[in-house]
Amino acid sequence: MNKDFGVVVASWAMTDLLSIAERAAKSPAKVLITGESGVGKDVVARFIHSQSARKAAPFVAVNCAGVPETLLESELFGHVKGSFTGAYRDKRRKIQLAEHGTLFLDEVGEMSLRMQALLLRFLENGEIQAVGSDQPHSSVDVRVVAATNRNLGNLVASGQFREDLLYRLRVIHLDVPPLRERPEDIQPLTRYFLARASRELTFIDDALRAFQRYRWPGNVREPVQRRRTTGLVVSERSD
Repeated sequence: MNKDFGVVVASWAMTDLLSIAERAAKSPAKVLITGESGVGKDVVARFIHSQSARKAAPFVAVNCAGVPETLLESELFGHVKGSFTGAYRDKRRKIQLAEHGTLFLDEVGEMSLRMQALLLRFLENGEIQAVGSDQPHSSVDVRVVAATNRNLGNLVASGQFREDLLYRLRVIHLDVPPLRERPEDIQPLTRYFLARASRELTFIDDALRAFQRYRWPGNVREPVQRRRTTGLVVSERSD
């Protein structure tokens, strides 16, 4: 299903989730996508964009994890020349690059409280202020989709995530189930990745059955084009 957009599903769980995502795409509401690492939250985000009225405009992704606060602020809001060491020229903001399109904030749960406050201000009034600038710029028209593998409710309870920001982001909530809870998707995903391989390969039946039993801790991101998986061999086609 929906292979044109990189979404390969057979399970009812994912079919229902994509149906909700398709309806969500028709609205301008913000979407929060949750789920374990590797389940395909970014793929769902791109699917929403592809089904929306904004599909002809840019889809701009920003990874909020592992980026120093100042650099993340610069990525989102831009900076002016001389605002910090290494700022040799003005830099356009990712938010601006997503004009009329979709801004995807991946791993939003990793943002510092200060960055959360800046993001909240943007979501509330569209205010964008570049690092080093003393004047906010005009607002932009973007649709925000966020994703995280963290439990934001628990982070709110521990004071690590702003409750008001969570309410702003979680207008529509999509939770992507782990691969171990949707074994029906394993075989079509395996065939999809095999079709993308540079060499023609096939899996023996025992290997496919072993894939069904495997727990997939890395979910869809875990490689399926291995030569050996739990002692079973992937073979090349002889024809």
